[in-house]
Amino acid sequence: MYPFTLPNGIGQIRFQDTFAEATEFFKERKYKDEKEACELLLGVSTDISPSDVKGHICKSVLFDACKLAKDLNKLETKEGWDGWKKWDLITHVWVEMLCYAAGHCQWTDHAQQLRRGGELLTHVWLLMAHFGITEQVQEGHVRARLIIE
Repeated sequence: MYPFTLPNGIGQIRFQDTFAEATEFFKERKYKDEKEACELLLGVSTDISPSDVKGHICKSVLFDACKLAKDLNKLETKEGWDGWKKWDLITHVWVEMLCYAAGHCQWTDHAQQLRRGGELLTHVWLLMAHFGITEQVQEGHVRARLIIE
């Protein structure tokens, strides 16, 4: 919803390219529900690198997401992981990515989002600022204090 809250530069370009590629991908295919949409994405051939097809101009990560989904499914079948072990891996990586994204967005963008009620990245950033674990707080640019009434 608010790509400007992603890290500046390549993050915004990747978001725009991925959104455009996903829109085009689903426009060309018929599906009834989310399950069928997921099956379509899992059916994408990951044998050929997208840079071999499109070159290095497109910065979409849709192909990489399809490959990652297939690799995660292989953990259950080939490695014998149960769903909980796979979920544990996913949650740890997701939290790390969320904290990275929250900490690398301009603090002014987060401040604007707080005026509108905020979004998940903004609330994560605020918690990180409160606990002093963002570079912006360490540099002295932002001061946050949690007030409980």
